[in-house]
Amino acid sequence: MTAFRICKFFGAMIYSIFKNQVSIRNGSWILPACARNVSFPRIIPLFVVRHESGIAGKEQPFSISYLINTVGLSPQSALSVSKKIHFETSEQPDTVISFLTNHGFSKPQIRSIIQKWPASLLCNPEKTLLPKLQFFYSKRISGVQRVLSSNPDVLKRSLDNRIIPNFNAFREVTRCNDDQVFSAYKNCSDVLWCDFPSKIASNVAILKESGVPESTVMAEVVVHPRAFAVNHDKFRRAVEEVKKLGFDPSKYSFLTALQAFLQISKSTWERKSDVLKQWGWSNEVVLSAFEKYPRIMMFSEQKITATMDFFVHTMGWKALDIANRPVLLSYSLERRIIPRYSVLQALLSKGLIEKFNIYFMLASTEKEFLQRFVIPYEYPSLLKLYEQKLGL
Repeated sequence: MTAFRICKFFGAMIYSIFKNQVSIRNGSWILPACARNVSFPRIIPLFVVRHESGIAGKEQPFSISYLINTVGLSPQSALSVSKKIHFETSEQPDTVISFLTNHGFSKPQIRSIIQKWPASLLCNPEKTLLPKLQFFYSKRISGVQRVLSSNPDVLKRSLDNRIIPNFNAFREVTRCNDDQVFSAYKNCSDVLWCDFPSKIASNVAILKESGVPESTVMAEVVVHPRAFAVNHDKFRRAVEEVKKLGFDPSKYSFLTALQAFLQISKSTWERKSDVLKQWGWSNEVVLSAFEKYPRIMMFSEQKITATMDFFVHTMGWKALDIANRPVLLSYSLERRIIPRYSVLQALLSKGLIEKFNIYFMLASTEKEFLQRFVIPYEYPSLLKLYEQKLGL
């Protein structure tokens, strides 16, 4: 029997079964007797999947086929992108892809640009893309392709009216180099296209008036520009809140606490406080932990809960011990805490260690940990255990 006849036969069978003869008993699907002993070949699920997807086979639009076969998008991503652009020939998309390839963009980077900016496939690359790339090349900025593929937003903007004025203004305000301007853009696309320099100027002035060293302020603007792109009144209120908690403006922790207040709403703060209170922390303990390590309130509720649970229920610590060293909550459960604790348990079970500092074990660098707790011991499977826990 030919493939066509097989498809036609089973297609008719499926139609008959599901239209007329499928019954339900106690919540279960019951096939008719004629179909119960039928051995369905692999073509059946393939037929059903293609019918449900609606984007495969001969009826597939050209744009989706192109995005899948040429660009390398998944069917789901191709469908999503195709809703934002439409083309019936490969002429213009081929021109854009060829242009990007000739300018050093890899296939994954091109795919990333198209996913984040679908209209790029239909632009005139010589007019839209080339002048901006030439500007960045002229600055001898490293990693142009890598940064633009992760955030192509600036490629949509006017070179003369937005990019160049903002680039120069940001560099002048922060006194950073060209690479650092581009690095700041990667963290916040507003840097190169909105009225960012004037927006941050007033907020930077508040910090200087509060006693934050100018060099510290400028370094923070480059690393976390988004924190300075907020409403001026909101920024001022956050600064006052941090002052009330007693943070020293001359220390970097002041800016870390400020960043936390700017990122976290009052309701989010209360939710995270409630999570910590479930472990016996009082309001005073929560604030004390925040003062010691402000980033604690930037972690997700899920991370806080999972890490606290491991420390208390697996390692046997008291919850208040962690409040005294809140930086412990910053460590990755999968990449640091569990692998290192597993090594400690192995050393103890073999009698290879008696005295140890668990805080040092967790806080030490990877090199320090290996040299102190793994390499010195004649225990061949210890390193293997550690690597397995790391997922290596």
